[in-house]
Amino acid sequence: MSLTLERLHRLRAKGFETLYTDHEVKWKEMVDNAKEYAKTFIGAGEKIRPGDVSEILENALRVDPDFEAYVKLKGLQQKYWVTYFSDYVLDQVFPPAAIV
Repeated sequence: MSLTLERLHRLRAKGFETLYTDHEVKWKEMVDNAKEYAKTFIGAGEKIRPGDVSEILENALRVDPDFEAYVKLKGLQQKYWVTYFSDYVLDQVFPPAAIV
């Protein structure tokens, strides 16, 4: 998946931009680790896609204490927030090319 404008608006409405900026270094490290892990099982000559990294990142976010505390504080019980935030983090670290 990738970050859509609708998801971006939902994340902004719940203040996830602050969560990102408060722990930006950690999120970037998590993306780098997810990317490196993806390389261990993606075949040679195959391109690593954002969705591959996002799925790994999602699993890490599910147990991250800062993410867990934030969604608990905000009362966000829906499971989709981890996917949305994972896509948001990837969008920040690897901005997509503009569609013209």
